[in-house]
Amino acid sequence: DAAHQLKTPLAGLRTQAELAQREIDGGRGDPKSIKHSLRQIAVSSQRAAHMVNQLLSMARADADSTTLRPQWVELGAIARAVVRDFVPRAMERRIDLGYEGPEDETGAARPARLMAEPVLLGELVRNLVDNALQYTPSGGTVTARVSIDPAGDAVLLEVEDTGPGIAPSERDLVFQPFYRALGTLVDGSGLGLAIVQEVAKRHGATVSIDDTRPRRGETAEAPGARFTVRLPRGTRDVGALPA
Repeated sequence: DAAHQLKTPLAGLRTQAELAQREIDGGRGDPKSIKHSLRQIAVSSQRAAHMVNQLLSMARADADSTTLRPQWVELGAIARAVVRDFVPRAMERRIDLGYEGPEDETGAARPARLMAEPVLLGELVRNLVDNALQYTPSGGTVTARVSIDPAGDAVLLEVEDTGPGIAPSERDLVFQPFYRALGTLVDGSGLGLAIVQEVAKRHGATVSIDDTRPRRGETAEAPGARFTVRLPRGTRDVGALPA
């Protein structure tokens, strides 16, 4: 599957490089044509790099459980950093990307700490935000939200968008590697949500999907999608939370 997915961007790289070479060898050297080929080469190489990075993330998340080295991390800080990284891409596509976090009675930011492997947790957040931006049309909204379960034993991460949503019949299928929701033309690797599921599993977390708006027929506003990850804080196994 991975080899098949990588063949497309690599074939694009070769094709566009050969087109540019023929332009130059033929003495034409049309700047517009060569510029178009270079642009396509850049796009194809970006796709290939994204695929390789996701394959590495998948391998890291799928590694033997003895390699997991959890520590106290603050989920809000991780989510804010991921959102900041994606701001340029969101602005380019005119998508309103934002973050909402827990607050105390005074309105100050309240830490949402849990025991987790920070690199893998960052991959989980990054792939959820990346997936939301992929499927949200220009002018839409993507929000990453962190909250603390009222019972205090879990931290919740929500990433919601105003895209086409995911049909209930496909909500289990989208976590399979290389699967893409039916009826979408989004260019992606099909690995992002599989990585999310694997990282969640490694942390004893659960992932659920629901709509952000009521479904009122095909002509109504897109229902959007909300991914909710419930991450146990780990207090039962490792002792009290730090102050």
